[in-house]
Amino acid sequence: MKTKMAISWSGGKDGCLALYRALKAGNKVECLVSMVSEKYERNHAHGLRLEILKQQAKALELPLVLVNSGDDYEQALIQELSELKEKRGVEEIVFGSLYAEEDRKWNEEVAMKAGLKPSFPVWISEGESSQLLKEFITLGFSAVICRASAKVFDPSWAGRMLDWEFYQSIHNKQDCCVMGEAGEYHTFVLDGPIFSKKIHLVKSGIVLNSGLWSLDIEDCQLLEK
Repeated sequence: MKTKMAISWSGGKDGCLALYRALKAGNKVECLVSMVSEKYERNHAHGLRLEILKQQAKALELPLVLVNSGDDYEQALIQELSELKEKRGVEEIVFGSLYAEEDRKWNEEVAMKAGLKPSFPVWISEGESSQLLKEFITLGFSAVICRASAKVFDPSWAGRMLDWEFYQSIHNKQDCCVMGEAGEYHTFVLDGPIFSKKIHLVKSGIVLNSGLWSLDIEDCQLLEK
Protein backbone atom coordinates (compact mmCIF):
# COMPACT_ATOMS: atom_id res chain seq x y z
CA MET A 1 0.00 0.00 0.00
CA LYS A 2 1.27 3.48 -0.88
CA THR A 3 2.27 5.73 1.99
CA LYS A 4 0.14 8.88 2.20
CA MET A 5 2.34 11.95 2.50
CA ALA A 6 2.09 15.70 2.82
CA ILE A 7 4.97 17.92 1.63
CA SER A 8 6.19 20.92 3.60
CA TRP A 9 6.10 23.51 0.83
CA SER A 10 7.79 26.86 0.22
CA GLY A 11 7.73 26.78 -3.58
CA GLY A 12 11.48 26.32 -3.80
CA LYS A 13 13.96 23.79 -5.14
CA ASP A 14 14.61 21.77 -1.96
CA GLY A 15 10.95 20.99 -1.31
CA CYS A 16 10.42 20.34 -5.00
CA LEU A 17 13.28 17.85 -5.14
CA ALA A 18 11.91 16.19 -2.00
CA LEU A 19 8.50 15.96 -3.69
CA TYR A 20 10.10 14.48 -6.82
CA ARG A 21 11.87 11.79 -4.80
CA ALA A 22 8.74 11.02 -2.75
CA LEU A 23 6.74 10.49 -5.95
CA LYS A 24 9.51 8.45 -7.58
CA ALA A 25 9.52 6.15 -4.55
CA GLY A 26 5.87 5.35 -5.27
CA ASN A 27 4.25 7.28 -2.42
CA LYS A 28 0.85 8.99 -2.54
CA VAL A 29 1.25 12.74 -2.08
CA GLU A 30 -1.99 14.07 -0.62
CA CYS A 31 -1.11 17.76 -0.58
CA LEU A 32 1.43 20.55 -0.28
CA VAL A 33 1.46 22.41 3.05
CA SER A 34 2.65 26.02 3.15
CA MET A 35 2.86 28.35 6.13
CA VAL A 36 1.48 31.76 5.22
CA SER A 37 0.53 35.16 6.54
CA GLU A 38 -3.08 35.89 5.63
CA LYS A 39 -2.49 39.48 6.73
CA TYR A 40 0.23 40.07 4.13
CA GLU A 41 -1.12 37.45 1.68
CA ARG A 42 2.29 35.81 1.26
CA ASN A 43 4.00 32.61 2.34
CA HIS A 44 6.59 32.89 5.09
CA ALA A 45 9.53 31.00 3.66
CA HIS A 46 9.99 32.88 0.39
CA GLY A 47 7.58 35.81 0.60
CA LEU A 48 5.61 34.66 -2.45
CA ARG A 49 2.15 36.07 -3.13
CA LEU A 50 -0.42 33.41 -2.35
CA GLU A 51 -1.98 33.60 -5.81
CA ILE A 52 1.41 32.79 -7.36
CA LEU A 53 1.85 29.83 -5.00
CA LYS A 54 -1.62 28.57 -5.98
CA GLN A 55 -0.68 28.71 -9.67
CA GLN A 56 2.40 26.60 -8.94
CA ALA A 57 0.28 23.98 -7.17
CA LYS A 58 -2.04 23.89 -10.21
CA ALA A 59 0.97 23.27 -12.45
CA LEU A 60 1.90 20.34 -10.21
CA GLU A 61 -1.73 19.14 -10.05
CA LEU A 62 -1.60 18.86 -6.26
CA PRO A 63 -3.87 20.32 -3.57
CA LEU A 64 -2.32 23.24 -1.69
CA VAL A 65 -3.08 23.68 2.01
CA LEU A 66 -2.37 27.21 3.26
CA VAL A 67 -1.79 27.42 7.01
CA ASN A 68 -2.13 30.88 8.55
CA SER A 69 0.56 31.17 11.22
CA GLY A 70 -1.38 33.62 13.40
CA ASP A 71 0.38 34.25 16.71
CA ASP A 72 1.88 30.77 17.07
CA TYR A 73 3.65 29.39 13.99
CA GLU A 74 4.51 26.02 15.49
CA GLN A 75 1.11 25.33 17.01
CA ALA A 76 -0.66 26.31 13.79
CA LEU A 77 1.43 23.80 11.83
CA ILE A 78 0.95 21.01 14.38
CA GLN A 79 -2.80 21.60 14.35
CA GLU A 80 -2.99 21.42 10.55
CA LEU A 81 -0.84 18.29 10.34
CA SER A 82 -2.97 16.61 13.00
CA GLU A 83 -6.08 17.37 10.96
CA LEU A 84 -4.46 16.04 7.78
CA LYS A 85 -3.75 12.80 9.61
CA GLU A 86 -7.32 12.55 10.88
CA LYS A 87 -9.20 13.70 7.78
CA ARG A 88 -7.00 12.53 4.89
CA GLY A 89 -5.10 9.65 6.44
CA VAL A 90 -1.71 11.34 6.01
CA GLU A 91 1.03 9.23 7.60
CA GLU A 92 4.21 11.16 6.83
CA ILE A 93 5.24 14.78 6.44
CA VAL A 94 8.09 15.37 3.98
CA PHE A 95 10.61 18.15 4.58
CA GLY A 96 13.20 19.59 2.20
CA SER A 97 15.87 20.02 4.89
CA LEU A 98 19.40 19.48 3.56
CA TYR A 99 21.99 19.33 6.33
CA ALA A 100 21.05 21.90 9.01
CA GLU A 101 20.70 19.82 12.18
CA GLU A 102 18.64 22.42 14.08
CA ASP A 103 16.18 22.66 11.21
CA ARG A 104 15.79 18.88 11.11
CA LYS A 105 15.36 18.62 14.86
CA TRP A 106 12.55 21.22 14.87
CA ASN A 107 10.80 19.48 11.97
CA GLU A 108 11.06 16.10 13.70
CA GLU A 109 9.53 17.50 16.89
CA VAL A 110 6.63 19.12 15.04
CA ALA A 111 5.91 15.89 13.15
CA MET A 112 6.03 13.86 16.36
CA LYS A 113 3.60 16.22 18.12
CA ALA A 114 1.20 15.87 15.18
CA GLY A 115 1.50 12.07 15.25
CA LEU A 116 3.21 11.87 11.85
CA LYS A 117 6.46 10.31 10.72
CA PRO A 118 8.96 12.90 9.43
CA SER A 119 10.69 12.19 6.12
CA PHE A 120 13.83 13.86 4.71
CA PRO A 121 14.37 12.63 1.12
CA VAL A 122 17.06 15.21 0.28
CA TRP A 123 19.05 15.04 3.54
CA ILE A 124 22.75 15.24 2.66
CA SER A 125 26.14 16.04 4.13
CA GLU A 126 27.32 19.61 3.60
CA GLY A 127 29.91 18.34 1.13
CA GLU A 128 27.21 16.92 -1.14
CA SER A 129 25.57 20.31 -1.81
CA SER A 130 27.25 20.75 -5.17
CA GLN A 131 26.12 17.32 -6.37
CA LEU A 132 22.53 18.02 -5.31
CA LEU A 133 22.43 21.33 -7.22
CA LYS A 134 23.83 19.53 -10.27
CA GLU A 135 21.12 16.86 -9.94
CA PHE A 136 18.35 19.47 -9.74
CA ILE A 137 19.48 21.15 -12.96
CA THR A 138 20.24 17.88 -14.77
CA LEU A 139 16.75 16.50 -14.04
CA GLY A 140 15.32 19.38 -16.04
CA PHE A 141 13.91 21.54 -13.27
CA SER A 142 13.66 25.25 -13.95
CA ALA A 143 13.75 27.75 -11.08
CA VAL A 144 14.26 31.47 -10.53
CA ILE A 145 16.06 33.16 -7.63
CA CYS A 146 13.28 34.88 -5.68
CA ARG A 147 15.38 36.02 -2.71
CA ALA A 148 19.12 36.76 -2.41
CA SER A 149 20.91 37.96 0.70
CA ALA A 150 22.21 41.52 0.31
CA LYS A 151 25.22 40.49 2.42
CA VAL A 152 26.31 38.04 -0.27
CA PHE A 153 24.78 39.21 -3.56
CA ASP A 154 24.05 42.36 -5.52
CA PRO A 155 20.52 43.02 -6.90
CA SER A 156 21.28 41.34 -10.24
CA TRP A 157 21.10 37.91 -8.59
CA ALA A 158 17.38 38.24 -7.86
CA GLY A 159 15.55 37.00 -10.94
CA ARG A 160 18.44 34.86 -12.21
CA MET A 161 17.61 31.39 -13.45
CA LEU A 162 19.03 28.36 -11.68
CA ASP A 163 20.96 27.11 -14.70
CA TRP A 164 24.50 26.01 -15.50
CA GLU A 165 25.71 29.63 -15.62
CA PHE A 166 24.34 30.07 -12.10
CA TYR A 167 26.00 26.79 -11.09
CA GLN A 168 29.39 28.17 -12.09
CA SER A 169 28.79 31.58 -10.52
CA ILE A 170 27.64 30.28 -7.14
CA HIS A 171 30.75 28.10 -6.88
CA ASN A 172 32.88 31.24 -7.24
CA LYS A 173 31.23 32.84 -4.18
CA GLN A 174 33.33 32.61 -1.02
CA ASP A 175 31.76 31.31 2.22
CA CYS A 176 28.46 30.54 0.52
CA CYS A 177 26.58 27.25 0.41
CA VAL A 178 25.91 26.50 -3.27
CA MET A 179 22.42 25.29 -2.26
CA GLY A 180 21.79 28.36 -0.10
CA GLU A 181 21.12 26.25 3.01
CA ALA A 182 22.12 29.10 5.35
CA GLY A 183 19.57 31.40 3.71
CA GLU A 184 21.94 32.92 1.15
CA TYR A 185 19.27 32.58 -1.54
CA HIS A 186 15.82 31.11 -2.15
CA THR A 187 14.11 29.91 -5.30
CA PHE A 188 10.72 29.57 -6.96
CA VAL A 189 10.37 26.51 -9.21
CA LEU A 190 8.79 27.16 -12.61
CA ASP A 191 8.94 23.80 -14.37
CA GLY A 192 10.29 20.28 -14.16
CA PRO A 193 9.59 16.59 -14.78
CA ILE A 194 6.71 16.52 -12.26
CA PHE A 195 4.98 19.67 -13.63
CA SER A 196 1.99 19.22 -15.95
CA LYS A 197 2.35 22.85 -17.09
CA LYS A 198 5.17 25.37 -16.93
CA ILE A 199 5.01 28.74 -15.22
CA HIS A 200 5.73 31.88 -17.22
CA LEU A 201 6.44 35.04 -15.21
CA VAL A 202 4.42 37.92 -16.61
CA LYS A 203 5.19 40.74 -14.20
CA SER A 204 7.75 41.09 -11.42
CA GLY A 205 10.01 43.65 -9.82
CA ILE A 206 13.03 43.62 -7.49
CA VAL A 207 12.81 45.16 -4.02
CA LEU A 208 15.13 45.23 -0.99
CA ASN A 209 13.26 43.76 1.96
CA SER A 210 14.82 42.92 5.35
CA GLY A 211 18.30 42.53 3.89
CA LEU A 212 17.09 40.44 0.95
CA TRP A 213 16.95 41.33 -2.71
CA SER A 214 13.50 39.96 -3.47
CA LEU A 215 11.84 39.19 -6.78
CA ASP A 216 8.25 40.27 -6.20
CA ILE A 217 6.30 38.15 -8.67
CA GLU A 218 3.02 39.95 -9.34
CA ASP A 219 1.60 37.84 -12.15
CA CYS A 220 2.26 34.58 -13.96
CA GLN A 221 0.68 32.30 -16.56
CA LEU A 222 0.53 28.54 -16.89
CA LEU A 223 1.66 27.39 -20.32
CA GLU A 224 1.28 24.04 -22.08
CA LYS A 225 4.47 21.99 -22.31
